Amino acid sequence: MSRKYIIDAVITSTYLFATVIVNRKLEPLTNIITWIDERSDKYVNLVKNNAFEIYRRTGCPPLHIYTLPKILWLKHENPSLINGNLILDAKALLSTWFLNYPITDLSTASGTYQMLNISSLKWDSSILEIAGISEDQLPELNEAYYIDYISEKTSRELNFRPGTPFILGLYDGGSMIYGLSMGKYDVGVVNLGTSGMLRVVVDKPIVDHSPSMRFQTYYLTNRQWLSGSGINNAGVILEFLIKLLNLDFKILDTLLNQDPPDPIKTPLVIPLLYKERLPMVSTSTGFSIHRIKPETTIDHIIWGTVEGILMLIKLIEEALLENSINFNFILLGGGLARYRGLINSLATLLNKRTGVLRSLEASHLGCALLALSVLGEKKKVKDVVYKVQELLDYVDPALDLADHYSKKYEEFKRHVVHSKEAC
Repeated sequence: MSRKYIIDAVITSTYLFATVIVNRKLEPLTNIITWIDERSDKYVNLVKNNAFEIYRRTGCPPLHIYTLPKILWLKHENPSLINGNLILDAKALLSTWFLNYPITDLSTASGTYQMLNISSLKWDSSILEIAGISEDQLPELNEAYYIDYISEKTSRELNFRPGTPFILGLYDGGSMIYGLSMGKYDVGVVNLGTSGMLRVVVDKPIVDHSPSMRFQTYYLTNRQWLSGSGINNAGVILEFLIKLLNLDFKILDTLLNQDPPDPIKTPLVIPLLYKERLPMVSTSTGFSIHRIKPETTIDHIIWGTVEGILMLIKLIEEALLENSINFNFILLGGGLARYRGLINSLATLLNKRTGVLRSLEASHLGCALLALSVLGEKKKVKDVVYKVQELLDYVDPALDLADHYSKKYEEFKRHVVHSKEAC
């Protein structure tokens, strides 16, 4: 007889913006529709007149990435898929396997559906009416620390002992923020991987006072919210560029672990290959490179692309500061956080001390801390937090480049930000 795995608990962390339709037997009727699928984009206009009210209620601006426009798209083009069936996110899809019923945590629901009221933390009835669905078509809601036990069937499939605890957990970015910020309100958490984000923990749901709706506010847990935004064009842009130029990916290890070759010669790059999550950004410019000169090298173009990605993050910071959401320093995670030169440029562009967690994946850290808290392991939580402090390396802004980056950023904004009339 095979040995049963003995584990303390399973905790899940999934990405946002995933939508999948399943029938009442919990059998999938579609593949998972992700943020990169733009077929729902034209249906965002169906709620244009109600866009700011939806934003005020949910913290989600009018973007195709959310479940609401995907529902409107399917209702118009394939209504039989929606009528009477369940509409789930990635977390809820997993929970149906582990627990035999669909449930999702409030952070994942808040950041995925555009239908969770960020004040009441319930499905918003007025937005369900816009979507033309009923609440029983959506998963049950609960906090990230919700705990149940893995079903007998799934326990057998995984070779787990019966009665293994299952903890809902947070979405992936929320897990990273939970692990790095540890509930502090003066920290801006930046993730730079395939996509990117800047989010700050706040103690109440705050939305942008501007009709441009420049950032999102999602619920986290324990009456804490996250204000900030994500960007679609981060590491995926560097991957595209390396493949386009037929280069070896090892060039990034060499190039981005040092300072830019010459900031003055580095061209201005607009890295908008994919449609952005930032409502104030016009993606009509596409991926474009400005001011190429005879002395411009591949190194300059790669570094200009990195700077363009970081300037998208700067747009988010600017919107947060204009809404009195302040933070004193940055903690950085994600695959691109291993590049020392990139860290230096981020610290300089945002003019804030920036810390990076060495040899530890921040999302895993967040999951571990949350699970230990749920299981009542207070001493272990304190021990982990203490060890994490020892693993943080900090970089200070390069003051000699601050003026150069400031001027370049203003030029970047003129290329990518909608005019006031267009907002």
